Amino acid sequence: MPPTSVWLFWVALVLVILVVVVVSWRKERARTEALRRVAETAGLMFQAKGDLAALRSLGDVQLFDRGHSKRAANLMTGRVGDDHVAVFDYWFTVGSGKNKNTTCQTVVLLPSAKRSLPDLQMAPENPVTRLAEKVGFQDIDIESSPEFSSRYIVRGADEAAIRAALSPRATTYFAGHEGWSVEAKSGHVAIYRHGSRPKPDGLPAFIEEACSAVRNL
Repeated sequence: MPPTSVWLFWVALVLVILVVVVVSWRKERARTEALRRVAETAGLMFQAKGDLAALRSLGDVQLFDRGHSKRAANLMTGRVGDDHVAVFDYWFTVGSGKNKNTTCQTVVLLPSAKRSLPDLQMAPENPVTRLAEKVGFQDIDIESSPEFSSRYIVRGADEAAIRAALSPRATTYFAGHEGWSVEAKSGHVAIYRHGSRPKPDGLPAFIEEACSAVRNL
């Protein structure tokens, strides 16, 4: 490739990257402003940037220990019905270089409706988790609810307490409402759909669904 062509190639590449960055920034700014209006309508406090230390003080769930380059934004706090919630967009990265993968999702964090709920992690089953089970990774099956166990992988230190906590009401609910990831620790619960953020106009329904799911635990 002649020198002039090489120079033009790199200029074009930089311009493309700049366009992608600007478009992404504008989308995030628009989302923040839309969520600010949603929070005002719902009577929730809003912060464009979320403080991770403050979030951990509200509920130090397992999610906050995962990966690196963690950040939170569009934090909403306040009461939704009988629940005091924190709702926020959350990013974290695992790996590095070519193997780096960043996940962003909207998380609802709230106290557990049941004080006796043990520490646990629950996520949708997928081909990767099924393979992991075959090589010995933990999955606590609930024998009385095979439908639930076919849809969710459950992990935690106290298997007996977890089996006791996942009542027929809980397993029936989650078997019929797929896709949630749930992390309970020290009386608080984080619930989200992995790698997913609802659009601003769908956020109130998302929060209500999340709170309803936690109430069924």
